[in-house]
Amino acid sequence: MKVKTKWELADGVDRQWAESLLQDEGGRVVKQSPAKIVTVHRTAHGVVYMKRSRHAPFPWRPFKYWFKDSPGRFEWQMALSMQTLGIPVVRRLALYEIWSARGLCEDILITEGFNGNPLLEADNADPVRVMAFVKQCHQKGMIHGDLHPANLLVHRETGELRLVDFKGVRIKINPDPQKQEADLALLNIQFPMPLPEKILNLSDQIRRKKMVGRSGRCLKHNREFTPHGNHLFAPQFHGGRRWWVRKPLLDEGLTALLVNPDSALKGDALLKDGTSNTVGRHSGWVVKRYNFKKPLNLIKDIFRPSKAKKSFRLGYHLELLGIPTARVVAVAEDRVFGFLIRSFLIMEEVSTAVTLGSTGDRDGLATRVGKLIGRLHHEGFSHRDLKESNLLIDEQGKPHLIDLDGLTYDGKVAPKAAIANLIRLDRGLQCTPVYTRANWIGFIKQYCRETGLRRDSLKTMCAK
Repeated sequence: MKVKTKWELADGVDRQWAESLLQDEGGRVVKQSPAKIVTVHRTAHGVVYMKRSRHAPFPWRPFKYWFKDSPGRFEWQMALSMQTLGIPVVRRLALYEIWSARGLCEDILITEGFNGNPLLEADNADPVRVMAFVKQCHQKGMIHGDLHPANLLVHRETGELRLVDFKGVRIKINPDPQKQEADLALLNIQFPMPLPEKILNLSDQIRRKKMVGRSGRCLKHNREFTPHGNHLFAPQFHGGRRWWVRKPLLDEGLTALLVNPDSALKGDALLKDGTSNTVGRHSGWVVKRYNFKKPLNLIKDIFRPSKAKKSFRLGYHLELLGIPTARVVAVAEDRVFGFLIRSFLIMEEVSTAVTLGSTGDRDGLATRVGKLIGRLHHEGFSHRDLKESNLLIDEQGKPHLIDLDGLTYDGKVAPKAAIANLIRLDRGLQCTPVYTRANWIGFIKQYCRETGLRRDSLKTMCAK
């Protein structure tokens, strides 16, 4: 098959030098996937990065680049446009393409090194300066679309800022101000800046949507959650069941539990033996088995995830948001011809913890519980069974939300649902040592701070 190559070179770049760089096998790999590999090379002219986008291994991918720009060419052309406009970017030195009759087999982009760190790793990153830099780029007509801290480099000595990744970048004569505000809002999620309240609210909305999407990855095959590689979750088979397991926690003890989870649901290990679920503990893990309850559920469960899977995702969602809960570890379902018979959820045990109702009157406990429930509602979760036994207090006095069966995520908690949660908690706490007027007032004050509600508004809603 006849192969044709094509070069594009920046001003002052020698083609012979660029060709010799392609033969350098001493580059250090910084990122690798089946479709892409990024290496860093030290040369006589300084540090350079080489990004290889490999299309030939994929049957139809080479063909489509007869009709559209390759990733490397898009970056190359965008870098030239941005440099012409005066937008500070990391300089692209050369583009090399390998073509065949099938289409583009490979494109290689060579980029100049920049003595800087990503925004979150830079000690000299000034939020005001970052805001001014982004504003400067926006004034030139840029809409980034994916402006997160890894796409901004900060020079180690001078603090100079440059853009490094242009995927999704567009240059418009009359850019949409709302999309430019979305750039700042997205960047603010990980790198807080003194932005106007309007953009801060937008940032909060974008963050929530991103966390919802990220939480779903724990149950899907994708780049982050896959059977291969050193990733957080991966599907595995133990005891004839397909488990989704948190790989960093997988050891011999957990493996034995996955093979026979019912071993934690008998004898002294048994914590609860109910009709709908059975709960037990084993070597630092808590096992919850959801039992078959209603024949009608056989039909319903064909079209919906099991309670175990729902709790697994909700627990991971809470973890991403930093809301304390028992860390979810593994989940599995027993299905026969698609009909759900039972499901299992394994969590880490919150060691040496007691329920909120049985703990003593500790300093600051009411405030910490108010913060947890306030965060829960602010982030869009409600809990229809928010009782004192579903809040565990560890040795340090930190509250943890457990029993996620009653937890739902709606994106925005209706006032009626929030009030119902608080009334349920109030009713369960009455006649317990921790239930005092001072504690309840402290709880409500902190809850209102977290949710943005005023105390008089909360009283009005409770009275209705």
